[in-house]
Amino acid sequence: MSTDKNKNGLLPETEYRAWDKEPVALRSEAHKAMIHFNTTGDKQVLKELFQQPLDDVSIAPPMHCNYGGDRIRFGHRVFINANCTFQPAGGVEIGDDVYIGSDVKFYTTIHPTEPEERIKGKASVRPIRIGAKVCIGGGVVILPGVEIGEGTTVGAGSVVTRSIPARCVAVGNPCWVIRKL
Repeated sequence: MSTDKNKNGLLPETEYRAWDKEPVALRSEAHKAMIHFNTTGDKQVLKELFQQPLDDVSIAPPMHCNYGGDRIRFGHRVFINANCTFQPAGGVEIGDDVYIGSDVKFYTTIHPTEPEERIKGKASVRPIRIGAKVCIGGGVVILPGVEIGEGTTVGAGSVVTRSIPARCVAVGNPCWVIRKL
C-alpha cells in the first residue's frame, strides 16, 4: 500500500476524459463482457476482460463494471458478493483475502461541480486501494482516492470519503473509525 496521499488522506488525482475514443471503446467492451457474465456466470469472460487468472477470486453475478484491462487488480482469495459496481477509471486495487459484501460501490471518477466544465467532458480520477484481509459490509460506497488499510472492517451502509487506517473497525456516513483492533 502506498503512502503518497494528499493532506486529506486521499490518493493522487489525474485528469480523465470520458468521451475520448479509447475510453468509449473500453467501456463498450466492458459492458458486453458484463452482460455475458451476468446472464451466464461464465468467469472466463472476466479473466479475459481483467487480463488476470482469477482462479481464487469468487465474483457473484450480477457485477457492474465499466472498464477492464489493468484498471482493476484482484489479489488472491477475494470474494465479491452480488450486485457490486466498479467505476475503475482511476484504478481499483484489491489485496489478498478480501471480502466484499453485496451492493458495494467503487467510484474513482471526480466530476466538476461547474456545469460548464462538466459538459466539456473534463473530469479527474483517483485510485482506490483495498488492503489485505479487509472486510467491506454490504451497501458500502467507496469514493475516489480512498485507501483502506490492511485488516480493517468497514460496516454495512458506510460511505467512505477518506482513507481508513489498518486494523480498525470503521462505520457511518461519512465513515469514521470507531475501534482499533
